Amino acid sequence: MLVSFLDAFRGSTSKIITREIRKIKHSENLTMSLPTIYRSVESVLNVLNTHKNENLQAVEALLQVYNNALKVAEEKNQDYPSKSHPLIILEGLDGCGKSRISRELSAKLSAAKWGTPPDSIKHIRELFDDHPTLRTAYYALGNYIAALECTALLKQKPVVMDRYWHSTAAYAVAQAVHDWAGKIEMPPEGDSFYKWPEDLLKPSIVIFLDVVENVRLERLSRRKSSTTQEDLLKSSKQFRDNIILAYKNMVDPEVVFVDCTSPVKVVLSQIDKNIKHLF
Repeated sequence: MLVSFLDAFRGSTSKIITREIRKIKHSENLTMSLPTIYRSVESVLNVLNTHKNENLQAVEALLQVYNNALKVAEEKNQDYPSKSHPLIILEGLDGCGKSRISRELSAKLSAAKWGTPPDSIKHIRELFDDHPTLRTAYYALGNYIAALECTALLKQKPVVMDRYWHSTAAYAVAQAVHDWAGKIEMPPEGDSFYKWPEDLLKPSIVIFLDVVENVRLERLSRRKSSTTQEDLLKSSKQFRDNIILAYKNMVDPEVVFVDCTSPVKVVLSQIDKNIKHLF
């Protein structure tokens, strides 16, 4: 009887230890796979430099654009990241209508239209598509480049930006959970992963353009080509759900959801209600 008890005790203890080891491994995997390159520009640069030899020409071109933007900002003494006019971010899944809404909204507000990745690095985007780590670092540094480029504009007028840090983080975490299926999970609500990087220009408001899936797919069908990640977005509901969950968990600033299935005028009216306090 004593032997049976000891066997049961060892079995129970073994399960507890195994569970705790899994928690530790989960934590380690999460740390290695998710938030490290988003917390600061320094961490992004570290990732790029660490993996530079895997795509030397592309990484050097990206770093050159960043250094040029930083130099221009310093020469103009822009007091980065201060601003005087609203920085309005439009987010959403591919095909939700961001491009059109950002055009219409920027025209309505007499605002500058910006986006990430910014035009200054779009010509090298394809060079990063086949390397998951460098691809995410490309988009992450693109946020800092866009911030440097539009800071001067914010002293003159509002800026409407198509995608920003929330997009980079949401897509990357959902991709990591997909790639590491069964090994890592989405960070829980309240996790530091969802907090805005302290060294990145913070937006005045972030608006997620929500749209029903069949409408999104119909809009996407008009595009001539798609990336691997866009194909995954079409085929995996779990991938889409994880992206949206990440957006919902974002804080400081949190994300405001607006239905983008309605006609453009209705969407703009809803956005206007959410941003009028900024003016």
